[in-house]
Amino acid sequence: MKDDNKPFSEEDILVYVVISTFYKDISEKQLENATNVLTKELNLRKDQIKVIECLGSLELPYLINAVCKKHNPNGIVALGCIIEGETTHYDYISNAIFDKLIQISMNYDTPITSAILTVKNEDQAIERANGGPKDRAKEAAYSLANLIKVRKDF
Repeated sequence: MKDDNKPFSEEDILVYVVISTFYKDISEKQLENATNVLTKELNLRKDQIKVIECLGSLELPYLINAVCKKHNPNGIVALGCIIEGETTHYDYISNAIFDKLIQISMNYDTPITSAILTVKNEDQAIERANGGPKDRAKEAAYSLANLIKVRKDF
């Protein structure tokens, strides 16, 4: 848990990964890829990365807000997948989630990075969760690690 009044060491870092499991096969790959990066980049033990699961992506901001409020983590990675359907539901959900994540990050002065995939089909989701160059979970984890390191130096 961070204490805003003093510098922290690597052994004090607490990171949360909050993940929607609606597309279970995608989310499992995302979780694996993100935690591997966080462990390596921040030299974290497994107990320094807390994972919270929810069923859908729309629930992510609520849980992330609750985590910030109760645990004051050094950072959070949001993971999930939203596949565009035949209605505008996809647009409303995506916009609402991303707007709220930015608001929560600013309200709690906590870095929140996102690998909530917004894709047209499952093939695109798999490509962005397969550990390759387009893997968004790895990208979000690298970004969070960078933010935590930069913030540590303040």
